[in-house]
Amino acid sequence: MRKYGIALLVLAAFLALFACASWAAETAVAEKQDVEPTPKRPMHVFPRVGEYEVLCGDFHIHTPHSDGRLTGPERVLEAWRYGYDAIAITDHGNYKAYAEALPLAKSLGLILLRGLETGVHGKEHMVVIGISGDYGPRNPHHWAEKEGEERVFYQDQLRRIARDGGIVIQAHPHVGFREPLRWGIEQGIVRGVEVKNGVVGSGWATVETHGTWCYPWGFDWALEHNLAVFANSDTHAARGESDQPITLVFVKERTDKGVLDAVRGGRTVAWFNGMLWGRADLVSDLVQSLVNVRHTADENGSRWLRIENRGPVALKALLQAECTSDESIEIGPYEEALVNCDELQDTVSIRWENIWTSPKENLLTAHDCQAIR
Repeated sequence: MRKYGIALLVLAAFLALFACASWAAETAVAEKQDVEPTPKRPMHVFPRVGEYEVLCGDFHIHTPHSDGRLTGPERVLEAWRYGYDAIAITDHGNYKAYAEALPLAKSLGLILLRGLETGVHGKEHMVVIGISGDYGPRNPHHWAEKEGEERVFYQDQLRRIARDGGIVIQAHPHVGFREPLRWGIEQGIVRGVEVKNGVVGSGWATVETHGTWCYPWGFDWALEHNLAVFANSDTHAARGESDQPITLVFVKERTDKGVLDAVRGGRTVAWFNGMLWGRADLVSDLVQSLVNVRHTADENGSRWLRIENRGPVALKALLQAECTSDESIEIGPYEEALVNCDELQDTVSIRWENIWTSPKENLLTAHDCQAIR
């Protein structure tokens, strides 16, 4: 028995040393990134939505291969620590960071897409994701708008991107809906648009609305042309303590192909500033998977609705029924709310004040109320 006791003590000492070493290693990386060590990776766990798994993504990130501060491996570790499931590193005009970052991404189970940022000279900035290693950037950020110029014609480069498997996202759409964007959408090459960019602030033609600076017209374009909506960080420095923009991606498989297929199918929702922005059918399905509504009565005869939030997004609900108050109800992540109700109903309608199906319209859903026995 004594030898087993010694063995257990040795094992415990080893585990303690390993834990200290791991903490020290993460602290060293954090100090290099100028951020505080994260004690625990946030788990943005969503229930499945039908056949889809919901992943958290950021598809606009920079490293020193363009004008970012952190290396590719540091970006991967940082994204993992902030709770992302899938990212693309999108340096200006090159994808050199991809090969450097891929081994760590694989070891952490983080999906990493090959990407870059490019665009029309002085105008559109376009983020490319999912591009193959065969793609050779030409005149990045300096494409010509007309044929016959010395610079490469934007249509030729967009066609080349499509041939090499890439998808284009309109980044911070500050120049409006111009012909290059229109042509790219018509060709099925531009498949998404940023409605929120994390670094542009009040600049780059953003609009102050919904309590933040963003691109509501990008949302309109997405609805009109069946584009995927994106909330991306565009991070250049280390991420701070503020909430990060997140793109929710509804995938059939947890792979890079699954992410790209979801984007091509427009299956994304933008999560930023405590809001969800997305197509009505998609956010409706999401809410139906997140929310469970039940009714009950206590021993005093009082009637109640119990609303359960099974996801990481705080929800703001306004019940559309005479038996409830007119005040909004906030239901925190993975929490429940009890609402007093004079008359229990089999179905309740809820307007979600922080879920938007267009820049001007909130989501309205109906829920069957199960009785608690």
